[in-house]
This record gives sequence, C-alpha cells and structure tokens, in this order.
Amino acid sequence: MKMTQTIGAVVLLGASVAVFQVGALASGSAVPSAPAGPSAPNRSPEEMAIASYNSGIDHKDKGIKLELAAAGVTDPKERAKADDKAKKEYEKALKEFKSAAAGSPQMYQAYNGMGFSYRKTGDYAKALEMYDRALALKPGFPDAIEYRGEAYLGLNRIEDAKNAYLEVLAADRKQADTLMAAMQKWIQDKKANPAGVDPAVVGGLETWVQGRAELARQTAAMGLSHGPRW
Repeated sequence: MKMTQTIGAVVLLGASVAVFQVGALASGSAVPSAPAGPSAPNRSPEEMAIASYNSGIDHKDKGIKLELAAAGVTDPKERAKADDKAKKEYEKALKEFKSAAAGSPQMYQAYNGMGFSYRKTGDYAKALEMYDRALALKPGFPDAIEYRGEAYLGLNRIEDAKNAYLEVLAADRKQADTLMAAMQKWIQDKKANPAGVDPAVVGGLETWVQGRAELARQTAAMGLSHGPRW
C-alpha cells in the first residue's frame, strides 16, 4: 500500500540537473524544497518538479491515512464518505505527480507515484502503464515491481502477480513481503466475495502462497543458523 522511496536531490552547478537517489524505506519522504523568497518564481524546472513531487507525497500519505481510517468504519454511508475523502487525496496526488513528471521527465519516482495513484483510484490499466514507464527509466526498481504486482491482483491476473513476486523477491525481500501480504488479502477478499473469480483460482493461489511463505520461513531460519563466514 505504501510508497517506498525517498528521494535526495542534488543540483549540479552549471547544469541545474536534479539527481535522485532512492532508498527502500517504509514510507515515501519528501525532498528538501528550494527556499521560498524573492527568487522562488525563478526556480528551475527540476526544482519545481521536486516541489510537485513533495506535494504529491503529502497527498498520498493523507490518502493512505484516510483509507486506513475508513477500513474501521462499519456504517455503509459513513464508509462511503470516508473512502471518497481518501480517493480525493489520491486524485490530488496524481495531479502533482503528473506535474513532477512533466517538469522532470526522467524522474522515475514520479511515474511510480502516478501508478500508485491510478491504482488507488481504480484505473489499473493506466497504473500498469505508469509502472512500466518507471521501470523503463529504472530497470529493476523494486517499488514499481511490487506495485505492479498489486495492480495485477486488482485485475485478477494471478500468474503475472506471482511472477512479480518472484522478481521482486530477488531484489528486495521487504517489498516481496508486502506483495505477499497483498496476495493474502486478495485471497481473503475473494473468499468473502468471489466477484466472478473461479474459486479454484483462489484456492490455487492460496496453496502457492502457503508454499512460498513456508519457503521464506525456512530461508530466514537458515540465514539465522549460520555464523559469519571468513
């Protein structure tokens, strides 16, 4: 659910080129913005893109908090209102991420943010397009691989979701665990409301997930049982 990148920006002297470094943290964080003041209107496109990205992160984080709060609302009408508030924040985030990508077309994090926002507003096909663009700019980017896996789940593309898990597992165990949790939630949701999905498909994924989870536990145990190698 969470975006998992942090960006550091460095403006190269004489070129005003922003360099973005990504860390696999638990939640996205903003880039230090250019100081406000008389020179603010003369900010470079890269600086304005960073400001837009930061704003997108803020709206995304608000959307996540509202979505989590909505999950605990039992009254259907109140739940709908809460979900709508979260959706509006994701729509605002999408607008800002689009602005960031327009100002800095090589900012793969902005495309990843767009994919996240599209997915949260229900446009899975567009989300996949944005994740593909992020990965074209940054091959192997774990965040985008994990998010794309969740989009595949939203489209009931189970084999693609499995492949996404195996791909991200090789790059980032924490992101793989996030996608595994999303798979488990998908299974529980489809058990409660299949929504046209064949129960055999749900059962097949559940068996696969159980097997992967057991393998993950065994791998972790093996890692803990060995001392340092010299």
